[in-house]
Amino acid sequence: MNNKACHNKHHTPNRKHHRRGRGPSSFGMHDSEKAFERLKLQEGNTFLDLGCGAGEYSLYAAKLVGASGNVLSMDIGVEMLEGLREEAEKSELNNIQTMVADVFKPLSVEGSSIDVCMLATVLHAHNVIEKSYVLFDEIRRVLKPGGRLAIIECKKEEMLFGPSIEFRVAPEELEKALFFYGFKKVDYMDLGFNYMILFET
Repeated sequence: MNNKACHNKHHTPNRKHHRRGRGPSSFGMHDSEKAFERLKLQEGNTFLDLGCGAGEYSLYAAKLVGASGNVLSMDIGVEMLEGLREEAEKSELNNIQTMVADVFKPLSVEGSSIDVCMLATVLHAHNVIEKSYVLFDEIRRVLKPGGRLAIIECKKEEMLFGPSIEFRVAPEELEKALFFYGFKKVDYMDLGFNYMILFET
């Protein structure tokens, strides 16, 4: 089972949130529309999708921020980003910029330029909570004052699919780790197999 997302092979996602077969993603496993409502993205905002994978979150965000906004989609997977660019072109979304990058190294992003940063089922795949100082320092650097960080992760429960429990990260672990980097938890949302926790700087 691929550790990138808590994907249940027996789960049939809502057609509105189908993954289009471009790679593993958690987007179709839950009501992503409601999750984005919690992010309160507005037209003109800049959205950073770290470890964007197939790019479903990027595509959805691009529609919300509009032509006056921007979406920066970063991933180490070249083929994933190519698929995202193709889908953006088909959807006539011209506000998505893709970048091949290791998101656990310094980011080529201007400081204080991001309204909302998202990490969707990225942390468990790399088991990085104890060695994530570069990642969280960089996220804090690029977020605007009052900017938000949304993390979607697999619940830390035994399941018949997805990563082993030792790779899963509980929301309490995230809250404790990010407090050290100056983030405060402002919201939590149960997404069924997953959860979303929202932080502000």
